[in-house]
Amino acid sequence: MLSEQTVRDILTLPQFGSQASVLSRHLKEPLADASQDLIVELLTHRLQSWTDLRVEVAIMRELPDLMWRIAYARKDIERQQWHSEKVEADKADMLGLTIPPDPHNEAEIEEAIERANSILHNSQSRAWVSCVLQHGKAETMAQFHQTNRQFQTKLRKMVNYLTEHRKDIDK
Repeated sequence: MLSEQTVRDILTLPQFGSQASVLSRHLKEPLADASQDLIVELLTHRLQSWTDLRVEVAIMRELPDLMWRIAYARKDIERQQWHSEKVEADKADMLGLTIPPDPHNEAEIEEAIERANSILHNSQSRAWVSCVLQHGKAETMAQFHQTNRQFQTKLRKMVNYLTEHRKDIDK
């Protein structure tokens, strides 16, 4: 782990400032948040194996190795963010069969929950579907203590089950 002074030195680099600014712009988040994300990514991933001395020498000599590590740390963060947004969009598309088109309309959400509840007989499944529709993936995963893989599996099974038994309710 790098010392506090070394971290401060990294934060004062022009390359760090410009990459944090680009990250802030691309992710549409405040500069302070982008800077924090970037330094965390650098410390936990890109500079994990580096010593204080090696980082300080790289800063003093303005070595390209350190500069590209900062740039690629920014790209890693962007890639992770865009991937999670894509996954969320895919999940929303999967739920498109059961979720009303306007997720902000409370009446439509309640109607979707009632329809799902009339199909589902298990109270835990009812609670899970209700949580997904009302709060989304992240909150549901937290409440039901699920990993991403567990959530995806449950979601896939729920969508298949609800789609399969939808005809029973539509009669």
